[in-house]
Amino acid sequence: MQNKNIYEKRIYDDFESMENNKKRNSIVSILKTILITFFVVSSALILFFSPLTIFSKKLFPNENIAWFLVFSNLAFERINYLALFRTFLLLIIFIYTISKNFSNIFTHKESTKKYIPWFITYLLFSLTSLILLFTFFKHQTLDYYYLSFISIFLLFIDIAYAVYTYKLKRKTNPLVYKNSKATIVSIISRIILVATFITILSIWIFSVQDKNKYDFLNNNYVHQFFINIFTQKDSKYLIYIILFFVFITIVIFGINIEKILLLASKQYPKNEIREKIILHIAFSFTSIIWFIRALFYKNSSDVIEAEKPSQNYLYLITIAFITLLFVSYLLISFIKKLKIKGLLLNNIFTSFTLLLIWISTTIVSLKNNETLITNLTILFASLYSIIIIMIYKLKTSNEPIYVSIFLKLLITLTTTTIVINGLNSLLLSYNNQAFYNIRSSLSLNQIFIISTLAIYAIFAFTILINFIVTISSITRKHSFLNTNKGGK
Repeated sequence: MQNKNIYEKRIYDDFESMENNKKRNSIVSILKTILITFFVVSSALILFFSPLTIFSKKLFPNENIAWFLVFSNLAFERINYLALFRTFLLLIIFIYTISKNFSNIFTHKESTKKYIPWFITYLLFSLTSLILLFTFFKHQTLDYYYLSFISIFLLFIDIAYAVYTYKLKRKTNPLVYKNSKATIVSIISRIILVATFITILSIWIFSVQDKNKYDFLNNNYVHQFFINIFTQKDSKYLIYIILFFVFITIVIFGINIEKILLLASKQYPKNEIREKIILHIAFSFTSIIWFIRALFYKNSSDVIEAEKPSQNYLYLITIAFITLLFVSYLLISFIKKLKIKGLLLNNIFTSFTLLLIWISTTIVSLKNNETLITNLTILFASLYSIIIIMIYKLKTSNEPIYVSIFLKLLITLTTTTIVINGLNSLLLSYNNQAFYNIRSSLSLNQIFIISTLAIYAIFAFTILINFIVTISSITRKHSFLNTNKGGK
């Protein structure tokens, strides 16, 4: 009788546990859906209203973004600094809070209900930054100085969340969270980053040497210092730049020390890395839809014109070639007789298909000087690349962590390339050649295309090296076993 009661209690406990898991999973799904939907809608609004949200047209004379990144005099220089500061600060807050919120959902998968207040708090920061992108267009320097204090409020939330998470995880997972040193290092690194940002900004604004109060450009030694760093050919300034990047690297490392240690000990939730790619893919498709709209911006005049009307149909051959690669990938992925067996071979096939697509795209970008042709090639290359990565993710649930990280990076760079080229088309429609006025033989959009190609190449050859190392290891083991058998 007693055994029967124990058995029935076990069944009840198992059933209750299953019900609790279902409830937790449903809450996680709801939070993820809310966040992804908000992110997609917000991103679409930011991109489709980019003259207002990104280029801050209300700050410029006649709301004309033809003056964006034009530093011909102090008045335009000041407006552009304010516009850039506003855009980068608010976009960083928006992207950071969305990304952190998504990661936190997985961190608190076992205690999702307790995370809901934090979810709402971070979502409010995202919403605030979105609203400010549409509404905040002040002309006084101090208004932007006060705007930067949003980073301080976010810092307080981050610190409170870090302490809360550590205390909670120390109870639920004491083996992993037994030491508070990593949490302390992360908090201190966050404080250093925000304190450095506010300090530099304060010194910059309040270090005026004449009666024109808060003029952060004219007779301002901090402004002149930064100008000298990027314009003067002096080893002293080179050392400053190196030290700055070392400082930023150390601080970012410190902020992410908990994740790095969990990854090193193979205790980091793999689902977070693999599922976070959903955010990247969602933004990619949003960007592609907006980019199609950007193709139809009419240039008031071509900034870079071909000497003769284009008789070069290289781009058509390229689009046909990358379409053939894409169709081949689809056939090999979905037709049973053609399917590639084995994760390693599938990784090689996927990575080199993507690499060939972007080699072709880069060639068109460098050989051609017509914006529409370049944009069409980028559109097809980006669309095919994102779909290939999505198919790979749907078919592969156990890819190595480094592959997941690479895929996120590839999607991010591909999307950035789409956005940069779309924004360039928008600027050209206002006869603004800002993306071509850089100290390089390449335009800004070409630099991003080449950078994207470089990451695809690194990914492909990393996969290839891993394949060679794995095959060599298997061959050595097989040879060793055969030798032992022969000796017996």
